Formats: sequence, C-alpha cells, structure tokens
Amino acid sequence: MIWWLALFAAIICALILTRPLLPAKTRDAKMMVTAFMLLFVGAVLGTYKLIGAPEMSDPAHHQLQHPTATPPDVIAMVEGLAERLKSDPDNPDGWARLIRSRIVLGDIQGAIRDHKTMREVFADNPEMISQISDQSGFTALAQSALEQSQTTDE
Repeated sequence: MIWWLALFAAIICALILTRPLLPAKTRDAKMMVTAFMLLFVGAVLGTYKLIGAPEMSDPAHHQLQHPTATPPDVIAMVEGLAERLKSDPDNPDGWARLIRSRIVLGDIQGAIRDHKTMREVFADNPEMISQISDQSGFTALAQSALEQSQTTDE
C-alpha cells in the first residue's frame, strides 16, 4: 500500500514541477512528459523495491570486507601477537592488546602470565605498567577477582 502512495505522490510532484517547462499549446508534449515521468518514477521506485532498504547494523559488530573469524583463527592471531612481543617486547600497545585479548577469550591464566612478563619488561617504568594494566582491562579484572574473593570469604 505504501508503494502506491509513494508512487502517486512522486508523480504528482513531478508533474507539478515540469508543467512550467511545457509549451502551452502542445498536448502531445504534455502527454510525452507525463509518460516519461511515470516511467522514470516507476523505474526508480521499482528498483528500490527490488534492491530493498539498506540494513542498519551495529557499528561495533560491523566488519567491512572481513570474513567472520573463527575461534581457531582468533587464537592463532593472539598467539602470533604473543610471538611478536617476544621478539619486540618494547611495545606497550601490543602488550595491552595481548592481555585484553586473553581476557576476552577467557584465558585468565594466559593473561596473568603475559601480565607478569610485561611487568618484567617494563620493570623500570611503573607508570607504563599501570597504563598497560588499565588499557588492557587487567586492573578491572584484578579488582573484580578481589571483590569476588572477599564476597566468598564472608
């Protein structure tokens, strides 16, 4: 029903807009312009109906031209990052990404192990350790674990 209403409104608007452009005494020209406008508006609306409306998706889950990664692929990427950090450990963003990835994957032991290694790498820079811990979510994880242990002790 809405398509007929949209088509009718588009045709009326098109005819009103093209009327001043037509010669006053030629009925054939008016009919030809009317037919053209009918076909044009019908083609536009028909194409839109065939193609459909674009779907709006959540930008957080939207991946442009990237196939969905399978869990083994994700684990391989995380392990690859860990290997790169072994050869180039002076990479704070890489450490934050690695620890965050371990936490997201649920590999808490791996996150703790990587956090210990990161603390050894940046032993002379406690501010960097704190920054990486905050960026990776390790501080929040530790706080959550501490609160859970306090709750279970009571």
